[in-house]
Amino acid sequence: MNIESFNRSIRAVDAVLADLNLLEGTVYNCSLPRSMDFNQTCLTSKDYNEIYETGLRLSHYNFLLLDLAYFQFTHKGPTEWALAFYPNPRITGSIEALSEFKEFSVARDSGEISEEEFSELSTSMPINYYVPRFRYEFSESQFRPVQHPGAHFHIGMSGEDRWGSSRRLSPLSFCYLMLKYYYPEHWWPLSRFSQSREDWASPKILEYCLDKKLENSLRNDGVSHLFCEEERPGLHFSTV
Repeated sequence: MNIESFNRSIRAVDAVLADLNLLEGTVYNCSLPRSMDFNQTCLTSKDYNEIYETGLRLSHYNFLLLDLAYFQFTHKGPTEWALAFYPNPRITGSIEALSEFKEFSVARDSGEISEEEFSELSTSMPINYYVPRFRYEFSESQFRPVQHPGAHFHIGMSGEDRWGSSRRLSPLSFCYLMLKYYYPEHWWPLSRFSQSREDWASPKILEYCLDKKLENSLRNDGVSHLFCEEERPGLHFSTV
């Protein structure tokens, strides 16, 4: 994927998050530049909250969501890129925690509490890790058949787990996947599968259906040429 296509996909993510009223802020609507401080923390710490807080403090992300989760999209070359989702370990994935956080936000915005009090209340919420960190990497230079799939996911903090994928993923497809599984309250109302079964193929519904948009995005991304036949019989991420 060339840099122009990659950045175009990032701008599409910006539009999707804004349309779904999930966007808190945009820092980079293009490939995320390198941060020595953030990379050093990732290399030296096994504490997810420390890594997450470092990215938040440095504003080292493309997009910040309303629950203060964030996306990172980095392009290093036509066959080298990385996509990451960093959930808020206090809020993301918990309706109750999100509701409490929103109460703090309303109180701050109305002047009932100061910004400092808001920060103290937010950081005092318990860390529960409802949702794991997700990273997707596509790397021709690191590809080793079976041992190191060219396209793969890292789920959580191990770093040594590589869930192989036979598909290339763009920032837009990756964003859609995270929204589908971790923000169902925003996804489901715009899913054709929330309608009666006889309407699933309705052109009117398909026009705004997020599932169809995800399907189209995945199809446009295409297959990975770094997926060997020896990997195919095993469990891997794919799509038709």
